[in-house]
Amino acid sequence: MSCPALIDFEASCLPEYGQSYPIEVAIARIDGESRAWLIRPLEAWRHWDWSEEAEKLHGISPEMLRKEGLPAGQVLEEMARFVGDCEVYADADLDAYWLELLAHGLKAPVPFAVNFLGEYLMRHNFTRPQVVAALEAAKLRLPKEHLAREDAKRLALVVKLLLEGQEAE
Repeated sequence: MSCPALIDFEASCLPEYGQSYPIEVAIARIDGESRAWLIRPLEAWRHWDWSEEAEKLHGISPEMLRKEGLPAGQVLEEMARFVGDCEVYADADLDAYWLELLAHGLKAPVPFAVNFLGEYLMRHNFTRPQVVAALEAAKLRLPKEHLAREDAKRLALVVKLLLEGQEAE
């Protein structure tokens, strides 16, 4: 298993439109392995907000979640197994919030910490031009946005490209 791992969530609505809950999560490792899960909403979230704007972005409907979503407990367990001993990073603190919300809704401990990707990049002394170039290259290879798996895979590719560039120096 090659670490680190990058996580991305999609939610029921955009943050500015109300109280959202996690509906999809994906984790991608820099070795190219990735997993994605649709999350069947917990009963506690039944009256929380849903926005058509978010649905248009990620293409996930409430009906899709009812039919194809996995039980939240199963998602949390499978995520923890997939992450293993990798450190997990996200490009937004909302991803840590949605993981905490998922665990809290199950009365379970958060299975791993979600760190801010910027800290990883700074710790490895990547410059802004290096990060911008890696992000542009990753966007060319993986242009779809607002799909958890694609977003997580693109972030993992950015890190992989940066590490490869560092090794080449």
